[in-house]
Amino acid sequence: MEITRHTTNEHRHLPIWIVSNGPETYQILGSQEAVTIIANADFPSKDMQCQYTPCTYLSENAFDFAGQTFIANWFDNETISVTGINDAGQPFVTVWDRCGLPQNIQNVFGTNTPQMKKDISRFLTADFIKKYGDLPDSIRLAYETYDFAVGANERNNAIFPVLMQNGFRKEYTSMKDSLLSRLMRGEINADEAVGRYVFWFYENFDRHTNCSSQFFHKLKSEAFIDYTKLIPQYNPEPVGCKVDNDTYLLRLPSCVGDVPTWEWMLKKEEEFKQSGCKYLILDLRGNSGGSDAFSELFAKMMCDCSAMNDEKSYYMNSTANNKTLKIYCETFPGIFLDRVLAETATAEEGSLINWQTILKGTGAYTPLVRKGAIIIDNYSASAGETPVRLVRNHSKSHAKVYGRERSAGCELSGNCNTIHLPHSNMHLTYPMTVDAEFEKACKERNPGHKPDVIIPLPYPKQLTDNIDPWVLWVAKKMKK
Repeated sequence: MEITRHTTNEHRHLPIWIVSNGPETYQILGSQEAVTIIANADFPSKDMQCQYTPCTYLSENAFDFAGQTFIANWFDNETISVTGINDAGQPFVTVWDRCGLPQNIQNVFGTNTPQMKKDISRFLTADFIKKYGDLPDSIRLAYETYDFAVGANERNNAIFPVLMQNGFRKEYTSMKDSLLSRLMRGEINADEAVGRYVFWFYENFDRHTNCSSQFFHKLKSEAFIDYTKLIPQYNPEPVGCKVDNDTYLLRLPSCVGDVPTWEWMLKKEEEFKQSGCKYLILDLRGNSGGSDAFSELFAKMMCDCSAMNDEKSYYMNSTANNKTLKIYCETFPGIFLDRVLAETATAEEGSLINWQTILKGTGAYTPLVRKGAIIIDNYSASAGETPVRLVRNHSKSHAKVYGRERSAGCELSGNCNTIHLPHSNMHLTYPMTVDAEFEKACKERNPGHKPDVIIPLPYPKQLTDNIDPWVLWVAKKMKK
């Protein structure tokens, strides 16, 4: 498949793989249909979003895409602009450059198209020189990478306006400007500037805000626990079994849906109900998240009341976020997402829109256990933290949280989006939604849930599919 342009003197072919300057979205425009791919660095071990859309060519520079007409304009043989009309009837333009698919995707499909090498900063050079002078290209390109990361984060990250409204603007501006000054003097490169910038959010407020900068991962590794160094065999695996005659253990190392599967979860749910056990341990150590449905299945058995407090979350209205939200709506039609998308049309850009609300006094639960326990560690993240929040709002006396360290700190934000940064292999990941509780929690600058009970034992030597000493200690402690 290929896009073909006719001119009076030549017959030019523009490769079908083109990537936008914003989110790493790849588009294949064929003669009958288009394929939109949102890249995943872990593909094929993890799923990759791929959407097929009808596509018909109307003329040499116009095409119908999902019922909308778009005009393509060729800057040259390697770059096009695509103009369309948004829902408000206003024109919008995106710029696309030729490229090959990421190598991990090409390896699966058996293709080998070179990655984009072209410098796309030519549109920004004049403004840069006017503002900063004629600096070396290396600094100019580094500036554009850093400036793009800052702009994307400020426009799209749901936690950003909350932080700015709660006394962090001065500190943030100082940090941001200091990094820019060092970058412009050539003291640090783009990787370090972006890494330090994003780490300020990650360390102090929210672990959903992160990036693929090498320097970011260096800072992360120096500041946070590495359980593989503390526990010789740290590789939690799914476990569902009796610990003793009265206690059942469900170790859930992932909520993604592969290991374990939903079928496995349902089987273990039935097994527990038939076991006669009155004590339940939900072990979430090492669980980096996925679907809340997995982690809540057993946590709900420890809940004993309706919501003791209101729970509200908000969506950050932005152009980039709304593109992802539309995909959500197409994938999961007929739920509250359609209402949120409709509200984006009239809400101000950068405003926070109501995402979901749980009112005090709603969602009553009846406990299935005498006592329940949740074990967490510093790797318990996102959906791996959801049960802690659930039982703390829906359990008066039936559940406690055990561990040594706080959970990862992804519990007050969610629904992440990823944007590719220009002139680099870096990606910025940020949450599109934020919980109302974040406004209070951010002032503590210590993300994550703190255990109710600190386990006084040394770290176990093995955490795989075994019943380790921590589980045995918790099982005994619950019965006192």
